[in-house]
Amino acid sequence: MLGQRARLGKLGRGAVSEVRIGLIGAGWMGKAHAVAYRNVPMVFGPEPAVPALEMVADVNPAWAEAAARNLGFTRWTTDWQEVVADPQVDVVDITAPNDVHHDIALAALAAGTPVYCEKPLANPAAETRAMAAAAAAAGVPTLVGFNYLKNPAHPFARELIRAGELGAITLFRGTFDQDLQSDPEFPFTWRHERAVAGSGALGDMGSHALAFAQYLVGDLAEVCGMADTYIRERPLAASGTGQSARAGAGAARRAVENDDVAQFLIRFENGAIGTIGTSRIGTGRKMGLTYEIQGINGALFFTQERMNELNLYRHTDRPGERGYKTLFLAPEYPGYAAFHPIPGNALGYNDQKIIEARELICAIAERRPAEPDFAFGHKITQAIDAVQKSIEERRWVRVDEV
Repeated sequence: MLGQRARLGKLGRGAVSEVRIGLIGAGWMGKAHAVAYRNVPMVFGPEPAVPALEMVADVNPAWAEAAARNLGFTRWTTDWQEVVADPQVDVVDITAPNDVHHDIALAALAAGTPVYCEKPLANPAAETRAMAAAAAAAGVPTLVGFNYLKNPAHPFARELIRAGELGAITLFRGTFDQDLQSDPEFPFTWRHERAVAGSGALGDMGSHALAFAQYLVGDLAEVCGMADTYIRERPLAASGTGQSARAGAGAARRAVENDDVAQFLIRFENGAIGTIGTSRIGTGRKMGLTYEIQGINGALFFTQERMNELNLYRHTDRPGERGYKTLFLAPEYPGYAAFHPIPGNALGYNDQKIIEARELICAIAERRPAEPDFAFGHKITQAIDAVQKSIEERRWVRVDEV
């Protein structure tokens, strides 16, 4: 631990030329992070610092070793505590399941190490509150992996809203539906286990819609929700994990412990109202992550299934010309120009991760907060817990009750 603090002290006094990554979790999301780091200097460069893949950890030794070999990490381990304690690690990056985020992040922050954590920040708001407080006390950058926010369309949308282009915001509608798990034979994974994942579609997918609501409209005041589980048991996985799991023939079945579908009403602190709906059995939807934001003078609509387009309506247009028009991602949108010099060229999911990884590296090198940070992540988990409380007690719940 002393070695870690000493290294960070040196980084704090002088220029940061290299940020060494310690990754915990070698699944498909861990791979996405590693690929993003490697691409940051090639897409954006020159940067104030260059990421270096130092160490990877996973409880599965075969996965950890393969990640080190295939992705270019210098070393690997099966013990996350070795990553946190290693003096050569400048950032602890957490892509492990939700239930371990809290312990890993607190250990890293106690050592004065910046932390990059996949969403949701943790399962209960009591844990995320502690994580946000620890981050504030440590005074180091933290980042939560709401990578969809890093699509250049959304900072541009926020600029329009803040500039008053839409007028006072009146309504937010958000969705996130996918049909990947609509097949009853899709296997039971950690995402279906309450002790590990917390809520189901609400926390896993609804958190992304909540992130848009928080990022674009502002703090939530109160919520009222409902949820249900429609596929009540699933076969145990024979191979893979998470979204890539596969069931074996004749596998034993296990009861699903959290929600397949959730819907809730919202009242924002600024007076706007809204709804969010999410389903992991949303038949016909592959990436049905959307938002519509209506204001007195205009509106925005976005769908991740057409992630390179933002639809804008201005009520101030001439009456015969009023209607949504399609805006294509362009160099004027934050982060886009590094990929393409002309408008209309498509970015993809992993490009969002590259922008996200760059945000972390630059925040560390420039000694500034990253966005979205642990305080933002806590607000999302607090809202999720408020929705769950509303569902259990069948009433409106203020977010600050949680």
